[in-house]
Parts: sequence; structure tokens; C-alpha cells
Amino acid sequence: MSRLAPLFFIVFLLALGAGFYLSRTPDPPSISHQGATNADTHPRQAPLPANKPIRRPAHRSTQDKTDIPTPPFALENERVARFKDDAAYRKFLASLKRRGLTLLGKSDRLRAVRFGFGADSFLDDIDGAELTYNYLVTIPEPPDVKAQPSAVGFGGTALSWLGVTTDNSDWGKGVTVAVLDSGVNNHPALNGGNGNITRINLTELEPGSKQLGHGTAVASIISGDHRLARGVAPASDILSIRITDAEGTSDSFTLAEGILAASDAGAQIINISLGSYGNSPVVADAVRIAQEKGAVIVASSGNEGLDTLAYPAGYEGVIAVGAVEGTGEHLNFSNSSKNLDITAPGYQVNAAWGDQQLTAFSGTSASAPFISGAIAVALSENPQLSPQQAADLVLSLSNEAGLPGDDPAYGSGILALDRIIEHGTPGIYDAAIASQVLIPATEPNSLPQVLVTIQNQGTETLINSAVKITSPSGIRTLNISSLTPGQIQTFRVPIALPADGSSVSVTSTVQATQGDKDLRNNSKVDRFAVSNSNIHP
Repeated sequence: MSRLAPLFFIVFLLALGAGFYLSRTPDPPSISHQGATNADTHPRQAPLPANKPIRRPAHRSTQDKTDIPTPPFALENERVARFKDDAAYRKFLASLKRRGLTLLGKSDRLRAVRFGFGADSFLDDIDGAELTYNYLVTIPEPPDVKAQPSAVGFGGTALSWLGVTTDNSDWGKGVTVAVLDSGVNNHPALNGGNGNITRINLTELEPGSKQLGHGTAVASIISGDHRLARGVAPASDILSIRITDAEGTSDSFTLAEGILAASDAGAQIINISLGSYGNSPVVADAVRIAQEKGAVIVASSGNEGLDTLAYPAGYEGVIAVGAVEGTGEHLNFSNSSKNLDITAPGYQVNAAWGDQQLTAFSGTSASAPFISGAIAVALSENPQLSPQQAADLVLSLSNEAGLPGDDPAYGSGILALDRIIEHGTPGIYDAAIASQVLIPATEPNSLPQVLVTIQNQGTETLINSAVKITSPSGIRTLNISSLTPGQIQTFRVPIALPADGSSVSVTSTVQATQGDKDLRNNSKVDRFAVSNSNIHP
């Protein structure tokens, strides 16, 4: 897949005035309707003080008295001051009026102040502070039009595709997952519309505006219990923290507040299906504090097809999630990076929407809650684990995909719920053709090669597994003497590609000597041609 240089792409978008203003489209069309249920857009507890309205980003404000140009996605006429000690923090708060500054938000925990300024403001003598920017944070736009033409949607098959073949009604019981998003409606697909949702609203919607469906869709992938939109962990509890306005925009300071609120409320897992390309120190601080309290943070990688991660997915320790379509292929819109952790379904997934609708939900926004739900399952099924240990288990039991080992497009691989549930069950034999990837020739007179990777996806060591690879170069019969659970082995097959661009087929099969659990993954057929789109560097 061809990539744009991230910085050029961002500046280009800003020059067009588009920036990262996403999710302005109307509600997606419904694919199913349920009985009438009113949306609950009010918190179950007293709301926290509302944040100030979001201000739009600009390259540079005419009122900005500093000499440093405002970076892309920074909010106009705003700054965030971070202090190393409490005395300097309190002193600055007391001086705001004298300086001509407007208080837009503050965090005692972070010793950070969000403030607005104008032409007569004083910014040049703030002692003991690090001045940073407040960045635009947005809900990604549904990216259906950006998916490759061959992309296959999941519909209601995502759970079975991930290996769930039994009743999962009790999965996630006793686990709280925070959804930092646009808010979660009461919906028939979420515990009948009257169950396991607690709400904290850090932003208030303007009178007459309607809460977006994005957060409801995310929550349903985690905890949905509708027959057409079943979640990964239906018994888990959802903590909805609304951090966006009615248009789906937020800012890094409010995101940081939401992370702290989720951690303070006891969420073991924090799902963030939104992001920014502004690196905010206050968000990084909030992430660190939440992690120190034991929470695991899962975030979408971004939908711009870049070779970089959006924030907060880009912060250390945050589980960055990419998207695949219904045949397991990386989706072109899903951001790639050497720091990507894992991938999950992210194309036309059945999910709740609005008050009583279902929709086909796409993007890394859909992929992240699959991972959050999987961690909730690992926790509920293994209560002796910490949230971080449960997350490590989910990552370690992913199915290999793409290039051998960690891959910028797939991370550790693709989520495998069946392996998570069965990881302690002895006697499971499962040999799989994990991937076939074409790489270019390394020498002038050499041929391109197909890397055929086999993985042991069972719980027992595979002994003497026969591998057969059929390509234009002929038939190769190989043997894997030993493959421990989770281990991979890769074979290189030289392949001559027609100069006219026509494709050739490569077929690989593997056979376990013992009874194989899943014969569907024992073979794989791919077609390759002289094309940059299917040759990995």
C-alpha cells in the first residue's frame, strides 16, 4: 500500500482547511430497527463542570503574542501551562485576571491550566511553567470510501470470525470498561437498554443538539447483547465518559481529564476510539497516571492511512489497534507503525447506533473496542491477572499475519478470541498457514520471494508437520520438526512474476499429525503480480 509522508499530509489537509474535522456526516443508514426506547443523554450522577466550547485550530493566531508559529491542530488563542510545583500553579491561577487570561479548565492533579488569551494578554513572564498547546481531538469519520475495493465487510459475523462458537453471555462479568467518546445512549442492544452503563459528562451538548452515535457503537462492540450485534464481553460494565461536543470534536486537555476520571472511577480498561495528531504533554501525563493506577488504555491507530499513529495510541504503554477486513487483510485506511500492537475487525461491523438502530460501523474506532472487550474477557476468565497481564495475554495469543513477527501493518497479529479462552486447555492441536507475503528481489539477478509463514495456534507442540507449497516454481514438500504453541516458522519460495502484470497463484497447506482443531486455516491461496500494492519492502 502506498503511503503519504505524515507531516506533508497533515500540512496539506490544513492548507485545504479540512484539518482533522471529522464525523460531521449524518447518522449512517439503519440496517435494523428495534422497539422504541428513549435515549438517555443525561448522566446518572451530577455532571462535572462543563468545559468551554471548542475553538478551531489555525496555523497562527493574529492575537498570539509569542514568536512561535502555532503548530497544526493546535487550538487558536489557547495555551496549557504545566507547573512543576503546587505553589507556582496556585500563583498562576491567582494571576489570570491581571494577565488578561481566561480560565478554560484546570487540573490540580496535573498542575495544568488551560487558558485563553487575547491581544492584551501577558504570556512572557509565567514563572515555573512549561507552556504547551491544546490540540484538537476528533472522532474519526467512517472511512468506507477509503477501503480498498476488495474489502469484505463483517456484518454480524465478527465474533464467529474471531473464533467464538459458544455462548459468551457471561464474558466480562465484574470488569468495568470506560468508553471515552461522544457518550453512550440507552439502547436495546446494550443490556436491553436499561442496564450496565454509568455516565460522566465532561462536556455538555448545546440545547437542541443530538448526541452522536459513535460512542454507542463503540460500547456495543464491547458489551452489546443483541442477536445481530453481540459484543465481545456482554457482561462487562460500561463507564461512558463524554468528552466531545455535538459535532464529535474535543481537545487534548479534556481528553486528559477523561482519562483521569476513568481511572478515578475504577475502570480497569479505558477505550479511546478517537485521536489527534498533536502530541500533548498533559495527555501523556494522564496516561502515565492511569497506568500507574493499574488501568490499561486501548486506542485506535487512526484512519488516515499514514505510517504513524494518532495520539493517544502513539504513547508508550497504550495498546494501539489497527483494522482488518473480512478476509484478514490490512485495511488501507488503517494507520501503520512499528509501534502498532494488534489488529481487529474494522470494516462494516454490526453495531448499535442512535437510540434504537443498528449500523455497519467501520474504522479503527471499531477495532479498538474488540481489543478492549477481549481484555475484559481475559480478566473475567482469569481473575488472578492484573489488567496489564490480561492485555499481555491478549497480545501474546494473536494470530500471526503479514510479515513474520511484529509487523507495521498488523502489530503482533490479529485478535484471536478462541485462543484467549482456550489458552489453558490442554490437548489442542492447530497448525495454520498464517500468511503469504511477497517481497522484492534482494539482488539484481534474483527473483522475488513469497514468505510462507506457519503458526502453531493450538496449546500443544506440533511434531513433524508436513508443509506443501505449490507455485509457478513447482511443488515444494517440507517438514516442520517441532513448533511450540504460538511459535512461527517461515519458508522462502522464489517466484517468477510475468512481466505483463498478470498474476500467479501460490497455494500452501500444512497438516498436523494429530487431530487438527480447525482445518479451515490449514491452507491458503494467494495471487501475486508485479505491483507495488502486493510487494512488501
